[in-house]
Amino acid sequence: MSVDQMIELPGLDRIRTRDPNNHLHCRKTQLLAYVGGRTPWSDLLMYRALGSTSAVHRHCHLRGGDRWAFDTPYVNDDDLRLLGFEVLSAGTVDLARFESGLTDLLAAGQPVFFYAPRHHFPHWVEFMRRAGTLPEEYRLLHSFLVCGASGTDVLLVDNTADDHEYFPLTVGWDVLRDGYAREPERWFTGCATVRQVAEPDRDGFEDAYRAFLAGFRDGFELYDVIGDNLVVERTSVAATYRAPGVNSMALLAGSRTLFCRFLALTEHSERVRAAYARVAQLATVLSDRVTAFQAGLPALPADRIRRGLTQLRLHEQRAARLLVDEAAALPQILPVPASGR
Repeated sequence: MSVDQMIELPGLDRIRTRDPNNHLHCRKTQLLAYVGGRTPWSDLLMYRALGSTSAVHRHCHLRGGDRWAFDTPYVNDDDLRLLGFEVLSAGTVDLARFESGLTDLLAAGQPVFFYAPRHHFPHWVEFMRRAGTLPEEYRLLHSFLVCGASGTDVLLVDNTADDHEYFPLTVGWDVLRDGYAREPERWFTGCATVRQVAEPDRDGFEDAYRAFLAGFRDGFELYDVIGDNLVVERTSVAATYRAPGVNSMALLAGSRTLFCRFLALTEHSERVRAAYARVAQLATVLSDRVTAFQAGLPALPADRIRRGLTQLRLHEQRAARLLVDEAAALPQILPVPASGR
């Protein structure tokens, strides 16, 4: 490869965010954006998006975790395999191996993912300043998606825009080499690539979805917890995005939005789809209101937000009953082969 020749994956314009609520771990949102540009069936990955609100409660309220560190039960290697994609992991590599292997993978049409300290990248430093990131979080790792390279530059696709949409940008190899020299033990961890190897396994998704519904039990008490803690969190958290209620609502709104996209690929009735569309819409509105309240912005009073959360819990309970009962009566939930869509 000459110094000026850029090997670039085709179709970069199709790598678009599939996570409008910005609630997924960075690696998962990158994988979802990439495979969503390769197949119209990526929303099949969302069959388990309803997850468990108890798991969200444990992560956000008991452990103090943020939304981006939550291990969602959707967009994982097993389900990507059902979709027809294989994730190949190399673990941690050194700079020499990364440089030597990158060109071959890109030439084969495969992206490359790796983790590195985000404060080593100028575009991330600028974004964190703009977003009000706490200083102690600047050094956290981020997953980077490489979609091209030349002898002087690396082509990344990242989502540091204010709307969290993906866009390509070039970073000099000197940024990677200098960062690696500073903290080699924190660079090029979690290296992986992904390739499309088959068509979606419709029967596999059908079985997996039915298995999920068979164990789906949720009282949605988390909505009450969020309401009960609104005032105390407003006075105790260091930054709005660290508030447990803000993170819980982002996860709930994001997951319900994605589950609606899965329902659109199924034979579920319009009644079920409308019920979950209402849940997703209300969850998104309340997520915005909880965030505004915690930020001290002009917003609805806490009592009004709590009443909205109570209504949302009731909508969730009704929608869940409709969903489970209807699925049990459907002979096939994904009846049309992928090639027939």
